Amino acid sequence: MLEAMTWIALVLAAVAAFFVLQRVVVRTLAGEGKAEAVRRRGEPATAVVLDTYDTGNRVARYFILTRLTLRVESSTGSFETTVTTPISPVKQAEFSPGRTIKVRVDTGTREVAVDQARR
Repeated sequence: MLEAMTWIALVLAAVAAFFVLQRVVVRTLAGEGKAEAVRRRGEPATAVVLDTYDTGNRVARYFILTRLTLRVESSTGSFETTVTTPISPVKQAEFSPGRTIKVRVDTGTREVAVDQARR
């Protein structure tokens, strides 16, 4: 009986570890840590969405991990870039090609983060 309980505990621990690892991998793919740093220290700017692409990954089951090609207009000039960001399915239309969105730009590195609430 004790051996069966040990195996059950090991299986449950392995399943929990799998889900934690999956969450870390998806957050890394989304670049959430880097994007949060840009949102904190970057300057406000606008960007026109040129293209969107559903990567097929989800964050927290609901948010669609979307690759956006943007033309950014900032104080340092205009440039094109690609960012990957989680977007709520309800807000997906706000990120369709031709739409203007708020972003934050790190002027030193030209890293860009979408500056809109996820919910």
